[in-house]
Amino acid sequence: MNAKLQRFIPFIIVLVTIQIWAFFQFYYQYSFYYKEQNQLFLLSADYLSTYFDKPAWAACLAGDYITQFFYYMYAGSAILAVLMLLLGLTTFASLRLSRVNRWAALAISVCLMVVETSFNLNHDFRLSSMMCVQGGILVFLIHGLVINRSVSFRIVSMAVLGITCLWMFSFGVVAFIALVTISDIMLSIRKAGNRCHSVIQAFIFIIAGIVLVCLTDTYPGVGSFSRPRQDLEDYLEIENLYNFGRYDELVEKVKSMQKPTEEASFYYYLVMAKRGELPNTLRSVNPVNLGTLYQIGPKSTNIEIKMVGELYFALGDMTLAEREALLSCVFSHNNRNVRMIKRLAEANLVAGDHPAAMKYLRLLDKTIAYRKWATANRPGRLNPKLADLKQFAIKDDTIRIGTNCRDILENLLKSNPRNRMALDYLLCTDFLVGARDMFINDINKYYIPQYGQPTEPMYRELYKMKSEE
Repeated sequence: MNAKLQRFIPFIIVLVTIQIWAFFQFYYQYSFYYKEQNQLFLLSADYLSTYFDKPAWAACLAGDYITQFFYYMYAGSAILAVLMLLLGLTTFASLRLSRVNRWAALAISVCLMVVETSFNLNHDFRLSSMMCVQGGILVFLIHGLVINRSVSFRIVSMAVLGITCLWMFSFGVVAFIALVTISDIMLSIRKAGNRCHSVIQAFIFIIAGIVLVCLTDTYPGVGSFSRPRQDLEDYLEIENLYNFGRYDELVEKVKSMQKPTEEASFYYYLVMAKRGELPNTLRSVNPVNLGTLYQIGPKSTNIEIKMVGELYFALGDMTLAEREALLSCVFSHNNRNVRMIKRLAEANLVAGDHPAAMKYLRLLDKTIAYRKWATANRPGRLNPKLADLKQFAIKDDTIRIGTNCRDILENLLKSNPRNRMALDYLLCTDFLVGARDMFINDINKYYIPQYGQPTEPMYRELYKMKSEE
């Protein structure tokens, strides 16, 4: 009966893998877009050569290369599931090669899969870290070819492969040493039956392993146990729905939230403003957050910087959109963020700075996920979205003393009085802060000369009330 059950061990690992896939696919899929966007992988010899200057070059190269495919819908959870399946099967095969009991090997393999899954719940956990562990296990499987040879042969193999593993996979050498320790102990027990000798040998290997862990460079990071961050996942879902232009889904998502966050509210009202419905939908979602009261400074978070960058870009201020994109790169791995590189290209295309735009487009040409977009958006042949923004962009150079949003909105309206989105943000901000006199002045100065008497219920009522005082 036990022998029959053992046949199902690989299927148990597959079943665990399916559960991991289902969780990430249906509950945590937007974490993959964050990880993909938070790096820049270029298919160029110069860029690839930079990996050899750092520890764990093979793991980082493989991990970063695979991470760029998270851009494609449904790819992230599928890729992670395949890697988890590979990790589980190779760990099980390595332990069985070391003569570990099948059920014990299964338990250890599943535990390792669960640990790595927990690490992957952290949005800043890099796939390269998981590849370090996988690399150490694969190196041990190579060592397994000589596991039954003489002691001297095994020592030479351990030394050569250990140094190679340390060079290619950094702290992955710990997994290699651990498996070598287990295999030697099991081999000693099987051949000599000397359990006392085996315990002493295990103790020596454990001490050596601890020393090795202390001396090993843990770049790109071992990882830490994490729990699902549903609040962050909800934010990433809303942010990416906006980025992908799936506005109807975004609106439904925010309306379905019992207590929308300020970030969710910001993107909801940004969509409403782009549709020309901001004054008619103000206060339809609480709290109301237009983003016009943010002051970007040293204490600003990456989320706030990205949000304000999206606002400036949608309004047509490409200078500040470019600034926020550069600031966002500071929070990314190695100060590289492929989504912000794309935004820098977009901002310069809209602003008409073609040499600067080409600098970023040439970078995107060397990526897999964005090169098609880069080819289709050369200067002179913009997509409709960017072409529409071009009419609102500020054409003249301006000297900026600060980043007060009111000044920014007024500069946009002076450059293009028909920038209705900037006008709605200006008037709605006046209303939210209770600046009635300022609201009337802005109506008279920017609204009536272009559109006549206010027709939107909120504008009309406020204008009438103030006029009757």
